[in-house]
Amino acid sequence: MEYRTRLAANLASESEAYGYTLTVWGSGALLIHSYSVPGVARILTFVGGALAGFGLLAALAFEGFSAEMRVEESPSSLVVSAIHIFSTGGALAVVSLTLEAMPEQWSLVTFFVVGALATVTYNVLLLLEAFAMRTVT
Repeated sequence: MEYRTRLAANLASESEAYGYTLTVWGSGALLIHSYSVPGVARILTFVGGALAGFGLLAALAFEGFSAEMRVEESPSSLVVSAIHIFSTGGALAVVSLTLEAMPEQWSLVTFFVVGALATVTYNVLLLLEAFAMRTVT
């Protein structure tokens, strides 16, 4: 296999997860900036929020939790659409604005909300990115 072909395949399959990783890491870093290094309860609350957001999106996408996960192959898109600047940056901006708005004494609630918000916002903005790319091409 040619190295460029393999690299292209890797990047195409990793791009959405990579953007999500940056979103989750960035959201956690924003939480640490606002609240200092979290203890176990805050970490588990953040993870719980992320799982809740993912579960909500999965239930919507697959019309419930007991449905089989069948996905049609997505059409090819422009290379620039794999960078996910809008979805990652937008999700982090929403998280940052949320952190500014949340009262400091609500830290457990905030960690849950940020976990859910990062997941939901990234995925919704990812849909908008895909729609925009289809419109442009």
